[in-house]
Amino acid sequence: MTHFDKISNSIERLKQAQKLFQEKVLNNPKFKWYQRAVWVVSISWAAVVTIQSIPYYSAIGIGESAYKHGDYTTAEIKFKEALKECEQYSPSDLRRAKIYNNLAELYRTTYKYGLAEPFYEKSVEIARKLGTSHPELPMSLNNLATLYRDEGRYVESERMFREALSLWDKRIKRDDANRAAILNGTGKILRDQGKYAEAENYYKQALAIKEKTLGTNDADNSVVLNNLGGIYRDQGQYSKSEEYYLRALTIDRAARGENHPYTATDLNNLAGLYREENRINEADALYKQALAIRTRELGADHPATAKTLLGMAELASKKGDFNQAQRYLETAVAIQRKTLGEDHPELATTYNLLGNLYLSQNKIQEACKMQNMCVAIREKKLSPTHPDMGIALIDRGRAEDLDNDAKDSVSDLNRGKQILTDALGVEHPVTKRTLAGIRSPLPKT
Repeated sequence: MTHFDKISNSIERLKQAQKLFQEKVLNNPKFKWYQRAVWVVSISWAAVVTIQSIPYYSAIGIGESAYKHGDYTTAEIKFKEALKECEQYSPSDLRRAKIYNNLAELYRTTYKYGLAEPFYEKSVEIARKLGTSHPELPMSLNNLATLYRDEGRYVESERMFREALSLWDKRIKRDDANRAAILNGTGKILRDQGKYAEAENYYKQALAIKEKTLGTNDADNSVVLNNLGGIYRDQGQYSKSEEYYLRALTIDRAARGENHPYTATDLNNLAGLYREENRINEADALYKQALAIRTRELGADHPATAKTLLGMAELASKKGDFNQAQRYLETAVAIQRKTLGEDHPELATTYNLLGNLYLSQNKIQEACKMQNMCVAIREKKLSPTHPDMGIALIDRGRAEDLDNDAKDSVSDLNRGKQILTDALGVEHPVTKRTLAGIRSPLPKT
């Protein structure tokens, strides 16, 4: 190879690096706005990208694309390739922090919480070295707080969300979409704990920032609008809930299209609201629209398709069509087993619903079996203090009570009540609704 050829090859490689940098960093919304807890980096550090970074950015790009499309196996392979490339960088290089965060997010999404936490912590450690004036630290704390929320570690999660917000507000621009993400996360953890007034305030702050920075009709606003709709639905403020759900639906239809999965999510949320209001025909029509979109765009075996089937099952049960409800739930179980695995928390939720359906039909043995399967998964995957663990124990206790297994029933009912009230409080709607299903006062242990 001539000297000229070597120079030409170097120039070509540099052009490729510049192209990748342009596509993967400068033109990538993930690097401008915080979205789905994927690491947001500042342009300043990315400006030093060199030719040796090509394999790293290539692996990152392919991995993030796979993650976005639900191909978590490929995403993990590519993220690990990028992690391997990071061995050439210093321990405090932000490229390490980014891949730590991406791997953590992947493991959180797939409920591998034990694998996710160390990577989030490494990302936070690197970010702390930058100092409190950099946005990387509050964003990394935000992501770790999200993990704690998913695990049901509500006190730790809320504390970390508040720390992230405090750091942001001291040194960094307040009207920033990344700050809106922290506000939105804080709103979620407060909503989980039934602190509705405070949660509403944070959601509205997040929405105001997004509308100011992105515009009132930007597609990214629909996420917060749906959250506001949900918080009003939790409190029985159905007209307000409908207003925000409809706003989200209008935005997504205009920005993403009638057949986008986000539009299906909006339809699904609205259908759930109408189901609670006993607007049966409207709920049925919206569920069918959501199911059609998810089946066509995501596939008949996609977990999101299964979620719509769960709502349709609850609607069928409300209409007294228990056979149809059972068919929907059994189809959802088959989808979740195939796509999520035998011990996924979403499968546990379906077992719980199926168990309650059997119980309503006085199929006691079948109900006990389903609730046992639900409890087994949640004991394996969730914190012992997670409210879903409390719900599972209470529902199993209800089935055991009718199965004349009084000793186990008393134990499960009391344990479940303790977990639920400790996590959410006695006034939380979920606590009230779950305890209302117990047919008699809890015996003393």
